[in-house]
Amino acid sequence: MKAAVKGDIQNAGYVAFFDALLDRRLTLGQKLTQEELGAVLGLSLSPMREATTLLEAEGLVAVRRRIGITIFYPDVKFVRDTFQLRSFLEREGLRRFARTVSRGWIDKTRAAHEAIIDYVRKVDDEPTYRQPVKTLEAEFHGSFIGAFDNDEVSLIYTRLQRKMYLIRLLNPEAVGTASTVQAMREHLALVDALEQRDADLADETLERHFKGVLHRTLG
Repeated sequence: MKAAVKGDIQNAGYVAFFDALLDRRLTLGQKLTQEELGAVLGLSLSPMREATTLLEAEGLVAVRRRIGITIFYPDVKFVRDTFQLRSFLEREGLRRFARTVSRGWIDKTRAAHEAIIDYVRKVDDEPTYRQPVKTLEAEFHGSFIGAFDNDEVSLIYTRLQRKMYLIRLLNPEAVGTASTVQAMREHLALVDALEQRDADLADETLERHFKGVLHRTLG
């Protein structure tokens, strides 16, 4: 697979592709023409070609003459490989973060999770709570990646997170109310471990969280 260029995550078409999948305007494994994909993403021919090049470089689409564009459909190996890379990055980042985590972060993060659990239960509608949950997850897990203070690691992780959200589309129940609340509770258990400044316990708790997410994703 070719390496994606550094500017991919800022490319409008690249971002629009992920948004369209999350909004179910595109589906995993779907086949369509370049013109059809451009219409869905709201792109003219030139930016569409640029976005397609970036997506193809990451294996997210396959472009074939006379056949068109096929959106990838993640197999079990892809799912496990993605989770494994995420685990490597976050668990190391978490150990670094555990050394310096502040009281303010603990209190703020716990309050945010308790609030989102109440909100998710109240609305009980995935399209409504999707963005607030996504934002909180990005802030929560991003704290561990931020402990590296490494732009290249952050870039890799940003692309990885987008793929993680697409993987969850394999099983609608993985983003349902019950699963979302369970994931937030697992986050709170990790907050408790960090409050104790116990890096080993925090690492074990994060590993359990990843296993739970993988189980809910694969069903």
